[in-house]
Amino acid sequence: MVIRKIETVQVAPRWGLLRVLTDQDGLEGYGEYTVEGQLGAAEAAVREMAENFVGREAGEIKRLVRGCYDRNFYHGGAHYMSGLGGIEIALWDLAGKAAGQPVHRLLGGKVRDRVKVYRWAGGNNNSAAEAAKEAAKVVAEGARAIKMNACPPLAAVDTYGGIRTAIERARAVREAVGESVEIAFDFHGRANVPMARRLAKELEFARPLFYEEPVRPDYNRWLKDVAEVTHVPIATGERMTTVAEFSDVVAARSAHILQPDVVHVGGISNTAEVAALCEVNGLAVAPHCPLSPIAFMACLQVVAQSRAGWILEWAKGIHYNASGATGECDPWLRYVDERDWPMFDLDGDGHMTIPETPGLGVRMNWAEVEKAARAGVTWRDEAMYLPDGTLTNW
Repeated sequence: MVIRKIETVQVAPRWGLLRVLTDQDGLEGYGEYTVEGQLGAAEAAVREMAENFVGREAGEIKRLVRGCYDRNFYHGGAHYMSGLGGIEIALWDLAGKAAGQPVHRLLGGKVRDRVKVYRWAGGNNNSAAEAAKEAAKVVAEGARAIKMNACPPLAAVDTYGGIRTAIERARAVREAVGESVEIAFDFHGRANVPMARRLAKELEFARPLFYEEPVRPDYNRWLKDVAEVTHVPIATGERMTTVAEFSDVVAARSAHILQPDVVHVGGISNTAEVAALCEVNGLAVAPHCPLSPIAFMACLQVVAQSRAGWILEWAKGIHYNASGATGECDPWLRYVDERDWPMFDLDGDGHMTIPETPGLGVRMNWAEVEKAARAGVTWRDEAMYLPDGTLTNW
């Protein structure tokens, strides 16, 4: 099974997708290289790396991927690792299809039959009433765990009412969804350490499932200071790009839930290594995944086979992924073969069944992907300002 070609596309809403074609007719693997808002740079990385893969045996995943990483003197970072991760995911998809087995079985086999998912339900900077309405809608659609933005962008010392706004929004959402629904709060790196510590205490009344990225990864050395003021589990990882970075967080004992993004951390193997770090340290792994069904299914394969896996982010319904949507189907499913839509139905407890189909387990309508690629896409990070005009972390 020799790699013949690696194709890349950029499609709405903000996804960079790829497929690896082989010398065996009809056998192709799907991957994703998305770096949100910076698709061109990540796509360039894929195209530059392709020379390390084309003409080589597709089944030698570790030799190819680790060889590419070690051959390049400069590596790491979001664009490099996402480009490499996109190719690596596609190689696992190919390996599973060639073997007639799901990827989780190639990784050692599943330890669970279904996995709980959580849905985004916080809009972005919506009002308390709007957040409550959105959360109630997502719960009515079957979610039993949700995540929302914890706060608006905060000044170094909050003098603009951001903490108060966060509390009001959290209270409205908790009242709207009731006591049985889990709520996680995503700080999105919008707070510095003092404000993150204060917010961690102020939001405890809502009985949070976890606090995500209370500080930016640049400030992970301070993460333990936040963890020490609250009993709520601390989660981080979506902007970390190497297993070594996760190892440092574990060594510092500053987080309880690791959230590798399967694309940004370099693919399925590295995500599984982070999951293994969690297993041997009594931590949980909950992959970050606001991206396409390809990345989601790659995450699902890892969570299926890890005892540390317990919940998975599902981007269905998130406002970003509705961007540029046309037609009548759910925007998140727009490029998935219609025959596979039912696999994304949740059971009454908010779980998704782990598929036994070969590879990643999802068929893509590549003709629809190519059609969307011709239309083009431009998505950029949102510009957010403090009331004094300071451009801040969104």
